[in-house]
Amino acid sequence: MRAQFFSLLTLTSGAFYLCWLAGQAYQTGELHAYVFLAAELLAYFLLLPLAFDVWHLRCHRPEGLRALSNYSVDVFITCCGEPLPIIQTTLLAAKNLNYESYQVYVLDDRGQPTVATLAQSLGFHYYSRPLQGVPLLNNKSGNLNFGLGLSQGEIILVLDADQVPQPDIIRRMIGFFNFPRVAYVQSQQSFFLPDDDPFFNRDEIFYETIQLSNDQANAVISCGSGVFYRRLALEEIGGFITWNIVEDVTTSYELLSQGWKGIYFPYVLSRGLAPETLAGVWRQRFQWCLDTMRLFFWDNPLLKKGLNLRQRLHFLVLMVTYLISGVVLPIFYLMPLYCYYSGISFLYDQEWHFLVIRGVYLFLTVWSFRYLFFKKAALKQFKMLCGLFPVYALATLAALWYPPGRKPRYRVNNLTPWKETSNAVYLLPHLSLILLHLTLPFISMYSGWASLRLIATNALFSAFTIWVLGEMVILGLQKPQWSTSTDPRLVYGFES
Repeated sequence: MRAQFFSLLTLTSGAFYLCWLAGQAYQTGELHAYVFLAAELLAYFLLLPLAFDVWHLRCHRPEGLRALSNYSVDVFITCCGEPLPIIQTTLLAAKNLNYESYQVYVLDDRGQPTVATLAQSLGFHYYSRPLQGVPLLNNKSGNLNFGLGLSQGEIILVLDADQVPQPDIIRRMIGFFNFPRVAYVQSQQSFFLPDDDPFFNRDEIFYETIQLSNDQANAVISCGSGVFYRRLALEEIGGFITWNIVEDVTTSYELLSQGWKGIYFPYVLSRGLAPETLAGVWRQRFQWCLDTMRLFFWDNPLLKKGLNLRQRLHFLVLMVTYLISGVVLPIFYLMPLYCYYSGISFLYDQEWHFLVIRGVYLFLTVWSFRYLFFKKAALKQFKMLCGLFPVYALATLAALWYPPGRKPRYRVNNLTPWKETSNAVYLLPHLSLILLHLTLPFISMYSGWASLRLIATNALFSAFTIWVLGEMVILGLQKPQWSTSTDPRLVYGFES
């Protein structure tokens, strides 16, 4: 009730603020005024569906549902050059699954003899496209479709090479396929993380709130691992979708548009690796954003046949979040710099009105997020969105360059985990902006470019920019700290 109360107050105050801001922009007619107004409108557009989307969450009993049939399950473990200890840990865990009718298919796109020997020693099926003369098309989705043609199980469990399953993963999730229109069931993603999880790979907002909201709206997003699919549903849409970079989001998106249902099981039943360096985070998030924004530009949910209104809004929330980070936030970062240099502001003589009206809107937004994402690290998520603006901006532009038929390059994660890399180049946008916000106010004051009043007002925005981007710089330069219980090098048999 608090979440709903503060959400309504936030949306009301935001609407009032936008009307006032539009009036100011219209009076001055300045281009930068309309740019700023457009940025605020897009941010409000994210807040509006987000507030209503997460009002209603759906959970499931942790024991899952009892299966009414002895479903045959095929476990697909996709490999593409990951280190042998990582693959071995996953395969050994797959050997000990607590379920009778399952078979394991190791689908190795590198054709490594050591992996073949290991898989066969465990009694698993081993197949490799290179060894069988099959072209390496469509990356992981092509590999999964290759596996579909070689297997017969009613249900498919997909695991990445680094995703270690718990013994009861099948038993606890298989019962949801009692419902004939359920096409896929996604478990909660979990990773071996440093103690402070510097890059917020845990992502509590998505995995513990957004996905629960998606579940009650039948808009669950497949995450590509720890996910079960019904073979019949996949066959109906022609297999795993191949036009996008990876298969997960796009395949679930297509299944939902065809009238199938997805379930989110909000419990950790497998655990894998996550990038621990800024370089790894950049590669992973770029690919996620590029995949999502290709859907936004070339298969937009507002125009997608078969989706209902709530499903459209849920998918739009994910897409607009990337737009906010990659397009809107840079406008907020750059606007004060423009004012310092030009001495022009469409809010001149209205600074105090702006600070009060926008301040109330911001205060209520903070409180609505406090309860919408109760006991979740909403502030940390916000700072990550702020700090990831360069990668999301580049991915959004790349999505325009890659329409269907022109597929971007796919990069496999975790090929060289724990490899030391320099993060300096990835911090250049942040360091450049921080330097400009620290120096330009004084240069403007000395040169007489802008009035002291205008400089003082925009200094608040500069302080905000330095605060959010400075944390990303600190995180990018420090080394992750592991405890014995969370260090994946010990779990996967590497020396610490």
